[in-house]
Amino acid sequence: MKFLGIDGGGTHIAASLINESGDILKKIEIETGVNLTSVDQERLKSIISTVKTKITEVDGIVVSFSGAGTSQRKIQLLDIFKEIFDINNIFVYNDGESILYSLFKGNSLAIVIAGTGSMIMGMNEDQSIVRSGGWGHLFDDVGGGFWISTRIIQEAFRYKDKLREFDPIFNRLLKFYSCEEIEALTSLQGRKDFKTIISSFTKKALEKPTNLVEEIINEGISDLTLRCKKILDSLNIKDLYLSGSLFKSEYYLQKFQEFMLNYSLHTLNFDVSEQMALLARKYFLIK
Repeated sequence: MKFLGIDGGGTHIAASLINESGDILKKIEIETGVNLTSVDQERLKSIISTVKTKITEVDGIVVSFSGAGTSQRKIQLLDIFKEIFDINNIFVYNDGESILYSLFKGNSLAIVIAGTGSMIMGMNEDQSIVRSGGWGHLFDDVGGGFWISTRIIQEAFRYKDKLREFDPIFNRLLKFYSCEEIEALTSLQGRKDFKTIISSFTKKALEKPTNLVEEIINEGISDLTLRCKKILDSLNIKDLYLSGSLFKSEYYLQKFQEFMLNYSLHTLNFDVSEQMALLARKYFLIK
């Protein structure tokens, strides 16, 4: 038997295929964002169909997708996978739920995700889930990569409008996007993969934070860690798992730790698509 795990995020989609012993048979990664809040259904079908062309028949699939936070989106995604892979053995989770189920050992736990977006989720002993944030790039995702880049761009336009002083990050912003003038940044909104493209500047900004970047990071992490503390307190626990690309930045991780001094933080380094494949084996293996 063969089992497939899918990890779909704001910048990529990854897949891992394993056999019934848990051995990796194939790994696939496509560099394109598939967050359900910013990608249309036809494009999503095309991307998932590309994954299918690289995979043999499978007996079970577990999908972890950012943006799959509502029942409606889960059903939409489930129907697409059933149509393309022609099987019924499929579970769909959002990116926070999937990691919680992978880590769950019977005790309450919580995770914060900071990548393109941001979200905090917790699970109690009964596997009931609590959540804060992650409501999409238009309404929330404070402290995530898209939010950080967007805040920098907003301040660049404020400088253009003579509402603030110059900050060196503005020159790096223009160079990164090959723009000669700040107003040219408006064209980023019309790009097909705009969420991935805009959030990609955050990694560059975190390499050498300017005063403005430091202010924005403090603003975002202050909000994000407040949410973390609320979730942890509701579960009566002190341990928090960290996941997402932003925690690979030493600067971001250090700032996050400064806001969470009385808590135990654990950075996760596992491959999500592999964990989803292992969950698929757990759910669908016929013994």
